[in-house]
Order: sequence, then structure tokens, then C-alpha cells
Amino acid sequence: MVGYRRTHRYPYGTPFPLILLGIATAVLLLSWVFLVPGHWPRAIGIIAVFLVLTFINAKLHTRYEHTGQAVRIPRSRVVTRFPHRLPVPMLAARLAFFLTVTTMVVFDVAPIADSKARIGIIACVFSLIGIAVLNLVLERHYSKHWGR
Repeated sequence: MVGYRRTHRYPYGTPFPLILLGIATAVLLLSWVFLVPGHWPRAIGIIAVFLVLTFINAKLHTRYEHTGQAVRIPRSRVVTRFPHRLPVPMLAARLAFFLTVTTMVVFDVAPIADSKARIGIIACVFSLIGIAVLNLVLERHYSKHWGR
């Protein structure tokens, strides 16, 4: 799953209820994508089911921690502090992000022909991808903790 970070280790294998919960979450995500556009009652129902699944997931993890079936993975947080201030290239990349987003909003709101606005917004999306890559490269360059 995109953006998923493991929170527990299961020395004896993942319990079956958690596997079922993962499958139910995937089905819920697909139903969100295909059933929700334009239907608010469905969206509210799917959000309610998601909250129930999240609650059940938390309770199951707590139960498995208490019984010793799950071992919590500690979060390791690395904080990079710069002695003087944020380096100028990183500051410029962050400023470029906000300027690009502002330009995208202007293309949406301003009275511009739809074809030109569409081209401008697409160009802004590609610019945001480039800025994200630049930001990752700069963070890797300036961070002392990468590669540990």
C-alpha cells in the first residue's frame, strides 16, 4: 500500500483477523474510487465504515500487544538542525513550491480561456513533480543522517 509504514512485528506471523482487515480496507478504497464521485450519501457511509475499521484495527493491535503476539516497532525520528539557517537552495525550492501552487490557483480562478488554463495547470503539475525531486535531492545532500 502506498505510504504504508509497518507499526508492529509479528514473530509468529500476522494474525488472520488483521489480514482480513487489510483486505476489507483495500475493498473499501476501491469502492471509494468507483462509487463515491457525485454521491454524498455513499461517501458518508464509506467514511463511517473506514472509521469503524480503523477502530477495530487499533483494538486488535492493542490486544495482540498485550498477549505478546505483536511487538511494536519504535519510531525513529531523525531531526537535522542547521547551525545558522536553512540553506538557500532548500529555501528556494520551498519558495518555488508555493509560487507554483499559487500560479496553479491563478490559472483556475482567473478569466483565462479553458485550453490555456488547462495547459498552464498541467505545466504546474509537472513543475511540482520536478520541485519535489529537487527537494529530495537537496535534503539528501544537506542531511548528515542519510545512509545510516
